[in-house]
Amino acid sequence: MSPRYAICQAPCVFAAAALVALAAAPRAATASDERNAVNRPLNAFDASAIERAKAGAGRKLQGAECLKVLTDFEDREGRPLQESLDKWGVSAAEYLRMIPFLDGSSQKLCRWSKVDLVTTPGTPRVLVCGQFATTQVRDPWLAETIVIHEMLHTLGLGENPPTSIEITQRVKGRCQAPSTADGAQG
Repeated sequence: MSPRYAICQAPCVFAAAALVALAAAPRAATASDERNAVNRPLNAFDASAIERAKAGAGRKLQGAECLKVLTDFEDREGRPLQESLDKWGVSAAEYLRMIPFLDGSSQKLCRWSKVDLVTTPGTPRVLVCGQFATTQVRDPWLAETIVIHEMLHTLGLGENPPTSIEITQRVKGRCQAPSTADGAQG
């Protein structure tokens, strides 16, 4: 064995072990990791719940009274949400069908027990929290209302003001189920 090899043996083995340890160690999340976490498709159960809610919300958005939510609210620049929708060149129901609904389980807001869906104002994407499917099964009408609420956020509606409760109440009032409009249900 040459003296040079003997000198490098201990430090080189240590350096190699350190590289192996670094490669195996957990690494900090990168922006790419976060994008991938936000762009994960839904599992079959959540996807089915979203499709049912989107279908019901789309039917509601075909009614003239329900469509008024697009002029009831404005984006942060003071423009009615209808203007944002007009830029897409589609109806509200068509726009809703175009919005991707993705797995939001990695999001902090989704870990709160009362959050069903999460949207960043002006971003045409909705993140689905684990609780949404349960909400959709227990109260389909509420799930449809929540989907319309989040659609408004994708068109630029911020919050506080109006509060989340105010938005949901306005959607409920404008997009009533036909049986509640005649007083048949509470």
